[in-house]
Amino acid sequence: MVYQLTCTSISIFLNLVLLMLIWRKSPPQTGRYRWLMTFTACFEIFWGAFDLPAEIIAHSVGCAFITFRINKPDAMLDPEHSSWVVLTYTAIFGASMAVFASHFVYRYGSIEKSFGKKFTSGWKFGLLFFFPMLYCFWWGAVVKIWFWKNPDMDEYTRDVINRTTGQPIENISYIGTKFYNFGPNGTMTFNKPAWIGVTQMWFMVGTSIGCVFGFGILCYLRLSNTLSIVSSSFNNLQKQLFYALVLQTMIPLVLMHTPITVFFLCPMLNIDTDFATALILITITLYPAVDPLPSFFIIKSYREAMLEIFRAVLCLNRASNQVGDSMISHHDAVPKNSVALTKMSTHPA
Repeated sequence: MVYQLTCTSISIFLNLVLLMLIWRKSPPQTGRYRWLMTFTACFEIFWGAFDLPAEIIAHSVGCAFITFRINKPDAMLDPEHSSWVVLTYTAIFGASMAVFASHFVYRYGSIEKSFGKKFTSGWKFGLLFFFPMLYCFWWGAVVKIWFWKNPDMDEYTRDVINRTTGQPIENISYIGTKFYNFGPNGTMTFNKPAWIGVTQMWFMVGTSIGCVFGFGILCYLRLSNTLSIVSSSFNNLQKQLFYALVLQTMIPLVLMHTPITVFFLCPMLNIDTDFATALILITITLYPAVDPLPSFFIIKSYREAMLEIFRAVLCLNRASNQVGDSMISHHDAVPKNSVALTKMSTHPA
């Protein structure tokens, strides 16, 4: 809980600062891209604020994975509505798969004008916001249709839930599935609903990674070819935005794509390990807290604004210390003058 509270607090603070910088310190050449940056910052604030009270736990056991929350006796929500909290959390995660893909599509459109005019200009710019919403509802629909709570999963995960949380399965609201069914004689068969659902999720994750790397490479090649053509100020801004975007994409790649891949892959291969559980719980909570940092360090106008804030804070501290020292010096000087005056009055000339 302390870890989640710390990460959430840092995430909300940094993204609020980033929002201020986006609208007060962005160069004019940023154009409509600031709306996409604003959308991402607001998305991460919402995710962090939702994650803390939701108290979601993910676990991988045998050939199954389960994402759940514990229903406490004094909880406001009944178990059925609590299951929808878990579904909403997973749907937000699904939306995140498309958020940074949208960034790379727009960045390439701003560099390659013909592509931008065809795919990201005018009303088509709204599609960059539409696809994260589409992935959000799609991911949620997959969870509801293929991974919803059922008696078979209750029996399969009953022991591990009781062992890890100390709670009976009846006190848990969860979504999850197992990838294999086991017959009386130990034969193992595919659980078709699980594979249908996870195939759709793999498609969403795969298209996200494909857009990131595909358009990222195209952006790099196009920037390399236009270094001597465009103006230096425009070129510098494009490079700053691109490098910030690269780092901002490496963060979810390491903290989100990789953990979710391991989290799905272990039960698909029937590997029982606590590593996937620990990894996904730590990294996904950390992601919104560190994601704004590349923008602060790489985009020049944001970096200069942050340095000005730090200088102002340091100057205020230094000024307050100087005032305090002068007050102490003045206070120390008063008794000395009083003693001198006393001596003069005692020994008149």
